[in-house]
Amino acid sequence: MSFISTQNRWDTFLLKIKDRFHEVLSKTEEALPLLFEATDFETITFQNAWQGIYSQASDLISKIDDTWFDKVEQTFLDSDLEYGSTKFINERNKGFKLQHDLNQELKSYEVRIFEKASKKLLSSVKETLSEDFSCTQCQAKLPVKSNFFRSYYSTCDYCQTVNTFEPGTKARNIEHFAVDALGQAAALKHHLTYEDLKFQNYLSDRDIISKDELITQYRKYIETFLKKRIEIIPDYQDRYEKDLTSKMSFLIDYI
Repeated sequence: MSFISTQNRWDTFLLKIKDRFHEVLSKTEEALPLLFEATDFETITFQNAWQGIYSQASDLISKIDDTWFDKVEQTFLDSDLEYGSTKFINERNKGFKLQHDLNQELKSYEVRIFEKASKKLLSSVKETLSEDFSCTQCQAKLPVKSNFFRSYYSTCDYCQTVNTFEPGTKARNIEHFAVDALGQAAALKHHLTYEDLKFQNYLSDRDIISKDELITQYRKYIETFLKKRIEIIPDYQDRYEKDLTSKMSFLIDYI
C-alpha cells in the first residue's frame, strides 16, 4: 500500500474515533442529568453511570495507540517510509496529539458534569433542609447557610432564640461528592496546563519542561483545589498543609 493510501486511511480512522468520542459525550449530556434527577440525586448511581460512559470514551482513546502499533506503523514502514523520519514522526504524532486532546476533553467534560450535578444536589438538599429548619420557640422559618455541612447556631430574628442547625445524614453523605467536584472545577485550568506541559516532554521525548516547572504547575492545581474546599468548608483549613504535602509527595515521587 502506498504512503498516500496509508495516510488517508490513518486520517480517516482518527476522524472516526474523534466523531465517535463526541457522540458518546453528546448522549451523556442529555442522559446523565435526567438520571440524576430521576433517582432523587443519588450519587452512587450517578457515579456508576458516569464510570460506564468514561470507560467507553477511554476505550476509544486507547484504540488510537493500539491501532498504530498493531497495524498502522508497519503499514507505513512497508510503504518504504523510514522509521524515525520526519514523515514517520508526523504521522505517529497525529495519533499522540489526538489522544492527548481527547483525554483533556474527557477530563474537562467529567469535571463540568460533576460540577453541574453538585450544584443541583446542593440546591436540592438546601431546599429540603430549609423546609425543616425553624425556630424551636416560635416556629418561624430560619434561613439555611450555603455552607450547611457543619452544625452552627442561628438566632431567630423574631424571638431572638438561639437555635442549633444540624445538617443531618443526607448533607454529610454528599460532602465528599460535592466539595471535591467543586474543588476540581475551580482547579481545572491548572490541571489541564500541567497535562499540556507533560505532553510536550512526551512528544519531544526529552525534558523541554523541567521537573521544577512541572512541580510548580502541579502545585497551583493542588493549592487551588484545596483552597476551594476550604472556601466551602472552613474546617478543612486545619488540614491544609497535611493535604498539600500528601498530594505533592505523590507527584514528586512519580516524576
